[in-house]
Amino acid sequence: MEPICKLKDIYKALYNFEKEFAETNGITINEGMLLCCLKDGKPRSANELCDFVGLSNSRVSRIITAVEDKGYINREMGAVDKRQMIFSLTTKGIEKTKEMQAKKLDFSELVSLIKILEE
Repeated sequence: MEPICKLKDIYKALYNFEKEFAETNGITINEGMLLCCLKDGKPRSANELCDFVGLSNSRVSRIITAVEDKGYINREMGAVDKRQMIFSLTTKGIEKTKEMQAKKLDFSELVSLIKILEE
């Protein structure tokens, strides 16, 4: 298969996976990754969240706002540095992470892509 066709197929499979994830969970995959970062109960700074999800500060800022608006996270001022914001899951956020973990994700289209790429 031509490389550009493989790239198109990868994009399409990822798009379909993200779309199904959003429809099933009511949040985007990036929002889910952010909640996943906080599921251990340890409050984290915005920089730690950026490192975890692997996105830019501005992108993570928008994701933080989205999950905060949905009531999944709390924002608190840092104890040492008042300019730093610290984030943690709300009760609703904890319930959402448990709900997501209980659902089975369908990776079949992505797995079949790996086979195609190996050809």
